[in-house]
Amino acid sequence: MQNNYVNIVVKNKYTFIIITFLSLILLVEFTLNNALVTEYNQDPKITNHYLNDFSMTETNKSGALNWSLKGDRLEKYPKSERSEVFSPNMRIYSIDSSFWDIKAEHALDPDSLFESIYLTGEVVFTKMDIDNNNEVIIETSSAIIYPNREVVETEKYAKITTPNSVTTGDGVIANIKKGSVEILSNAKRISFTDEKSEQISGERMIYNLSKKTWTVSRKVSNDKKNIVNRVKTILRTKK
Repeated sequence: MQNNYVNIVVKNKYTFIIITFLSLILLVEFTLNNALVTEYNQDPKITNHYLNDFSMTETNKSGALNWSLKGDRLEKYPKSERSEVFSPNMRIYSIDSSFWDIKAEHALDPDSLFESIYLTGEVVFTKMDIDNNNEVIIETSSAIIYPNREVVETEKYAKITTPNSVTTGDGVIANIKKGSVEILSNAKRISFTDEKSEQISGERMIYNLSKKTWTVSRKVSNDKKNIVNRVKTILRTKK
């Protein structure tokens, strides 16, 4: 009689575990359905998957953050690999705990792999030091960011602000890993102290983030043209 009671308890225990497991599955499914909205339609140019107020992160093998991305809305199209983000805010993290904070009005990812993202509309890149102070601010109208390579590039006019200077020019390549920001053409820099201001012009200028110094470069290349071609390739992706 005692053995039968034990068997019943064991069976009920397993039943409880199964019911609990199924409940968890239903809870997860309910949560995902509330987050990811699917609308079945036949028009390939109308989004049928979207997330509101979303956030996502990528970590390295040790679990440290590589980058994070959040936005008001993430949209996916039924017959395309592309994704679009509205009001994106991205952060790319460095080993020393500093990071780049990146904001724009709109982002387009041509293959939804987050390997290259095209940003438009009041694009602002802010380099924050380990004490959360602004080191560099880059402002432009559009740019491509490569999160895994930690590279940002634009062929557009840009303004770069540092604690003691304002530099403008056409086209920028910022290499976060190498700690450099390069203006590709028509570079003009105004530096200022409490006593005086100074203006320097050059075809290309490079800012060294660690040394906090600008140098004039005589390098000749097709960087701007190559960026333009990469932008065209991204924009050719269909909805």
